[in-house]
Amino acid sequence: MKILTLDIGGANTKRLVLDSTLGVLESRIAYFPLWKEKAKLKSFLEGLAVPADHVGITMTGELCDAFGSKREGVEYITSVCEEVFEDPLYLTIDGKLARLEELSELVVLAAANWVASVRYLEREFREGILLDMGSTTTDIIPFRKDEVLHKRTDLERLQEGQLVYTGLLRTPVGSLVDRVPLRGRSTRVAAEHFAITADVYRALGIIGEEDYTCETPDGRGKDKRAALTRVARLLCADLGEVSEGEVLEICAYINDRQVQAIADALGEVAGVHRLGRAFLCGTGRRIAAKACTKAGIEPFDLSTRTEAYANLPCLGLAWMVLEHVRG
Repeated sequence: MKILTLDIGGANTKRLVLDSTLGVLESRIAYFPLWKEKAKLKSFLEGLAVPADHVGITMTGELCDAFGSKREGVEYITSVCEEVFEDPLYLTIDGKLARLEELSELVVLAAANWVASVRYLEREFREGILLDMGSTTTDIIPFRKDEVLHKRTDLERLQEGQLVYTGLLRTPVGSLVDRVPLRGRSTRVAAEHFAITADVYRALGIIGEEDYTCETPDGRGKDKRAALTRVARLLCADLGEVSEGEVLEICAYINDRQVQAIADALGEVAGVHRLGRAFLCGTGRRIAAKACTKAGIEPFDLSTRTEAYANLPCLGLAWMVLEHVRG
């Protein structure tokens, strides 16, 4: 039996194909800026479709500003999915799978992707913290089999430290710092969309050009010098006014601030629920590992367990679909 699962986000859509006998056949992340290309969603999803016995769908893209409300976003995404796929199953925030006609309220589909990840981890490890750092956000979800430790909505999770809106690529640097160290002084930065975390990590060599999968703030290149130039612009300066070495020191400082923000939330969640181990996944798992060190939490890198470590929602959803159809 072959299962196709999709996690439709505002910037990235993830796809996974699971064979009930052979395991994961394919895991893929595709950049698709839903906030400005929503009219092309159908053709984009058609390009991701493969022959499968069952299809499972989860989403977070309903929050993007192409839609006036989460309800509108869910309605649009599901309407397109119904055109592209035959009888897909949708994941609800309560961890249930349902056909569209079985749902009385569509908003229960909003931002439910992390539920599938938690189900997978509960089955494999029983308890711990899901630490999933992607391009845009970081999930910090406590779990313990047969208990409900996590909050339900994004708002509730933000309040409890279970969602930190910071990621490896798309986070504006100005949301992490308002000052940086330069020439022995604490220097204010411009509150403009000049640079994102992808620029910081491209400059530091933590990601390669092929990993810089989102758009650049200025529409220019993704090489190291272009990234350094964008970070320098935060100081209202060009390279030359500030040296490459100075910009790299600033990038290291920004990296530390992001790590600290994740560590603060991780420590809060771990303390409340008395948990000492975090399971790292997502494209930013190496940054998440540094946060574990700061927070004094034992890290477990899921890349050692599954090749779909950057696509855990789709992996968990695939197993949920398989269990669902088997009854």
